[in-house]
Amino acid sequence: MIDLGNIWRRHAATAGVLQKRPDFRLDPVFYAQQAAIPVDQAQAHRAASDLDLPGNFYTQLRRHAPQIDAVLTGLICDTELLEAIEAEVEGALELAFELIKLGAPVDERISDFSIQGYLDHYQDIAQAGVDPLGHYLLNGAAEGRRTISDVRRNQHAGKIPYAPDRPTCLIAVHEMSRTGAPIVGRDLAREAARTHNIIIAASCDGELLDDFRATACEVVVTSQPLQEFRFFRGEVFNRIDFAIINSVETFGFVPLLVAHDIPFAAYLHEYADYTFPAYKSTFIALFGDLLVFSSDHVRDSWAGRLADVEFNTTRDSTIIPQRPVLQEAVTAERMAEARRKLSAIVGRDLTQVRLVCGAGLLQWRKGTDIFVMASQIARQRDPDCVFLWIGDGLNAEELSFGAWMNYHLRQVGANNPAGNLFFLPAGPAYLDVIAGSDAMFLSSRLDPLPNVVFDAVRLGCQVVLFEGGSGFGDARYVDQGAFTAVDYANPAAAVDALLALPRKTATLEQPALEQDNLFQTLVDALHNRLATQDYFVRGESDFDLPVLFSTEDRHRPYRILEREKMLRYRRRMVWRDVDEARKALAVSDNWVHKTCRITHYATAERDGLPSFSVHIHAHYTDELAADLATRRVLQLARRIVVTTDTTRKAAEIESIAAAQGIRAETVVMPNRGRDILPFMNLFSSGGIAGEDEIWCHIHQKKSLTSAKGGDIWRRFLLRILLGEGDEISSALSLIGQPGTGLVAPFEPHYVSWARSRDLLPRLEGRLPGPLPENPLVFPVGNMFWTRASVVRAMNDLFGPDYLWPNEPIANDGTEYHLIERLWPAMAAQCELESVFVHKPDERRV
Repeated sequence: MIDLGNIWRRHAATAGVLQKRPDFRLDPVFYAQQAAIPVDQAQAHRAASDLDLPGNFYTQLRRHAPQIDAVLTGLICDTELLEAIEAEVEGALELAFELIKLGAPVDERISDFSIQGYLDHYQDIAQAGVDPLGHYLLNGAAEGRRTISDVRRNQHAGKIPYAPDRPTCLIAVHEMSRTGAPIVGRDLAREAARTHNIIIAASCDGELLDDFRATACEVVVTSQPLQEFRFFRGEVFNRIDFAIINSVETFGFVPLLVAHDIPFAAYLHEYADYTFPAYKSTFIALFGDLLVFSSDHVRDSWAGRLADVEFNTTRDSTIIPQRPVLQEAVTAERMAEARRKLSAIVGRDLTQVRLVCGAGLLQWRKGTDIFVMASQIARQRDPDCVFLWIGDGLNAEELSFGAWMNYHLRQVGANNPAGNLFFLPAGPAYLDVIAGSDAMFLSSRLDPLPNVVFDAVRLGCQVVLFEGGSGFGDARYVDQGAFTAVDYANPAAAVDALLALPRKTATLEQPALEQDNLFQTLVDALHNRLATQDYFVRGESDFDLPVLFSTEDRHRPYRILEREKMLRYRRRMVWRDVDEARKALAVSDNWVHKTCRITHYATAERDGLPSFSVHIHAHYTDELAADLATRRVLQLARRIVVTTDTTRKAAEIESIAAAQGIRAETVVMPNRGRDILPFMNLFSSGGIAGEDEIWCHIHQKKSLTSAKGGDIWRRFLLRILLGEGDEISSALSLIGQPGTGLVAPFEPHYVSWARSRDLLPRLEGRLPGPLPENPLVFPVGNMFWTRASVVRAMNDLFGPDYLWPNEPIANDGTEYHLIERLWPAMAAQCELESVFVHKPDERRV
């Protein structure tokens, strides 16, 4: 006989409610609300009452909707409960419902429903305050809403049983396609399975799924690891000792690893040049215990991104190629067989030609178009030099590359038996292409260490590549003699090198098998790095600002962990406290930082305020009326100049200002550089700034309010700059002090040069000294108080004839993003101080 009460007591004890609720049939809190009595009287009242009040939420819900039982039954996965339900034990479904209502961890143990998981996934339910289980049973199931059964369907049992005496490693790959990084991940797992329990986690599945299952205890596919990992079943998930995330595209696994304090190495193959959004590399650089790059060339491309977070490259990174370069050859018989097969496939006799191969997806990055142009050049010089590419990816209906490449191939006569250019789909002919070729032309514009090159060298091919186009340009490879580097993206130079190479020579023996020790090399490097760590930080910091997580209270422990890890390795994305920022400025010997200081916010008295003018750039006008109405200091301005981009908006702005008793001078000008140039142009020759010296620059930029939390950021900036209501910010009195050239809010986030770093060399020799490694402080958001002389200095830096980039612009890396960071330098050049105002009680996010 199944004892429902015993099942309840076991799980209620886990949830910590057994003492207050010994019987699942009575929920004292729920009942007391129905009866309008104190909670401690619920049991006695129910026993004595003639009222037919429901004892719990299930009873109430089922009275009106008995159909919920069928949906509820489908959620249950606990074998004991299922047995009771199938045996129609009275109260079994009531018990199941009330157990799920207990929430984590009980709900996800006994069912495929998670209270918190449902709220996380469906913000409309959370915001409406609707009971999640009740909603799902009544509406959500019919609407097709997800439960954790959808998550658990993406868990695939591996072929290797879990061994408690072995360490457990999580290996994350971004996908399971048969391409470069996933193949490296598969090879890692094959080696790792000999000594470790392995979990494979991927953001999406693919054709390598079965390969991964053969090497792992469990394989999971999840695009939301932090939210979903706790729903996967198996002891192995509770015993993860460390992780290897393979590819920058696995950045989505970083929050999970930080939240569970799991050390990890990131094995990185991608160049920063094409890794966007940049936060992918930022997250990995901030939190990776060790960054492992496949080549020096790849790591060099990350230099700016690593400097942005003050990452210690020497201490916290290393180079480990994914495979050794083995220079072998093929037997004469194998080479002849390969050429016979290829001849039959393409319809041309290839037995005696010079055969040049290329391999990989057909795309701009791989330089497939350059490969084609090289074949055209070679055709004029040596008709017996044949170019053969093997790979997929050509879609004639895809307009960013496929349609143009398809037309290009038709025009040059590709796949014509009388020609010298052929394309084969990826598949069984691959090894024949490599074995039969004399050389490989790595035509890639930017390619780390493609696996096909290792295969080509091992099977006797020489490789021609572009300088600066691949990790194979590292000295460690070029010096081995199998690689020839030519001028970047120069097909003629590549053809010269290819035709000068000796033909492939065969050998009597088959090439040796590679020894795979990549996993152990990575593990040793990670463990060595962890063993040498001698600086640790525990506990909260003054600025409780999230990087990976949300601002919700339940994520507070995670936010502490992320800050601890950043501080442990002395990396920066958020200042620990305002004193840390002050100390960073104090110890810097840079000429800009010597003129910067941080002070606390105060209110200013109206008497003694300087005369000032205000510039507002209002590309959008939505919040202008509220700004003018709620910040009375604006009514004290000598002038308010508003720039916008149309006469219609100008008229609207004048009307809005007049309603507040303010006369606004409107100027119509293009929205170039968002709010940057409209402000700077006021101070150019003939500009309307005139002789006014002190200016406040603010704007109505939509990006401050379009993102979640943006309205909070905008309030943060304006509150510190202007005050609120009748209160006047001390920022105004500070800018009025002699010797002050810039006043802006202090930003608790540590904001770097970011992609603006690439523009710094253009300023060499035009400033009093070198700019700092990172700005440390500047008016983030580009709202501030300044003096006319500082703005004119910025105009002079670029000159009147500077060719500014036109809208639309990138999210980062333009001159406009650089200017935002240069304001303190301009003040310093004018021998003026920059002051940053800290208001600790003003919410930033």
